Amino acid sequence: MTQCTTADCEGDANNSFLCGDHIRKLQDELDKIPNLLEDLFITMAKLDKTAPQRHEGGGGLSTGSAMPLRYGALELRQALGLWTHANAEKLAKDQYAGNFLPKLKQLIDNATNCIDNPPEIRVITTCTCGGKVVTENPKPEAGETDSGVCEDCENYYEQTEAMTKFRIFRATPEHMQTRHALKWIRENANLSIKSTDVRNWAREGKLEPTNPKRSKREHPTYNIADILKIHYRHVQENRRSTNF
Repeated sequence: MTQCTTADCEGDANNSFLCGDHIRKLQDELDKIPNLLEDLFITMAKLDKTAPQRHEGGGGLSTGSAMPLRYGALELRQALGLWTHANAEKLAKDQYAGNFLPKLKQLIDNATNCIDNPPEIRVITTCTCGGKVVTENPKPEAGETDSGVCEDCENYYEQTEAMTKFRIFRATPEHMQTRHALKWIRENANLSIKSTDVRNWAREGKLEPTNPKRSKREHPTYNIADILKIHYRHVQENRRSTNF
């Protein structure tokens, strides 16, 4: 009669390398795998778009390959998949069976943590189709590239804040009504700013109209560069998404 090869176990293994108690524990862990694989797939795919894209883009933004799946969940799912059809009784016949239970438990713990703590999703801009461009990556350092994929059309965006600011500030109109100004910003900078934001900034004294002597019938006009400076100041204060 042989002894169980699991660390710190002195149980009888009969004609295998695991005692009856550790065979049962190993099978209990194996039985958790099907549900974990399903949950990992949901975690892996949530908000990710991997279908071929239409290579759209404008205003200096570039297009490229689609954003990858969440690799952490993908790798865990692949690793657990190797155990899918395993049986504890058969695994107990392997001379290395004493290492299987701790390794599998660690793998399952990692998978559970991955499911419970999905990556944070950032909205980095509004796509030309109107959808949100999202990413799981942390906010890049100044000068580094930020990239993401549209939730609706899978269009891939890649840009740096410095590139965006340079493109915008080199030629911005100085006297535009709010709705025209925001339309110009959407078309030329792919930034989504709401009219309520402009009204609030003007009411708070942050944004001054360029026609202060207008009549009551005239709409206020604004320098687009002034609107953008306030927007970017709020971005730096983490009060708005970057919205490249």
